[in-house]
Amino acid sequence: MLKKLRMKFVLINMLIVTIMLGVIFGLLYYSTSQNLERESVQMMRNLALSPAKPTPPNKRRGDVHLPYFSILVDREGNAIATDGNFFDLSDTEQIDSLLALTYETNTEGGVLKEYRLRFLRVQTPMGSRVVFADMTSEQSTLDHMIKTFLIVGSTAFLAFLAISILLARWAVKPVDRAWQQQKQFVADASHELKTPLTVIMTDAELFHAPDCPEADRETLTDSILTMSAQMRGLVENLLDLARIDNGSVKEEFGAVSFSDIVSEAAMTFEPVFFE
Repeated sequence: MLKKLRMKFVLINMLIVTIMLGVIFGLLYYSTSQNLERESVQMMRNLALSPAKPTPPNKRRGDVHLPYFSILVDREGNAIATDGNFFDLSDTEQIDSLLALTYETNTEGGVLKEYRLRFLRVQTPMGSRVVFADMTSEQSTLDHMIKTFLIVGSTAFLAFLAISILLARWAVKPVDRAWQQQKQFVADASHELKTPLTVIMTDAELFHAPDCPEADRETLTDSILTMSAQMRGLVENLLDLARIDNGSVKEEFGAVSFSDIVSEAAMTFEPVFFE
């Protein structure tokens, strides 16, 4: 029973720890992804609204932190100018295909997962400009975060498991002590009840013996009554202990006759002496 109790204690603790770790890591992951997306969208909006600033090939502007390219679109939806870095913008068919995908979404911004690109459509004085930003580094950051979470989470899980096992042993100690005391109490109570029962059975057998004198029958009857009263007293004491444990009975002190106690205790062994 105590082993199952310890296991249940550990399982409950680990379930709580797992849920807490999952919630914490989930919030951190969501917060990081939202921050990266917000920074990327803000960068793309600045690129769309800022005047054109030619940059040398394979070099970024100071306010740009991701590979990007932008397309200026006329009212008919045709690309009329491109600008960007780290991308080959000479493939007009690819440019038209990307534009078509952005118009299919019918939203200002979104993600083209198959190309790992985030796009943002902004109206400028020169026309509609669509900015595309590469999501490779952003996704790499999130993937690295997941790996870190797995490592940290596994380590924390094992650490909390060891702590939970130690706590379970410590928490169950009072229960174990109470269980041992209960077993000892049951054994002692059984022994205390067994003694008067043995005396009553012995007196009853002697009482029914054919050669038992009449004078001894009265003594045996008194002994049986005494042992019966003693048994009733033991049972009442057990009930009193139960009431005391529940807090429904207060202790009372008073004078007792030590002679009567010794006489009642000695009376228990009278049949043994008689035999």
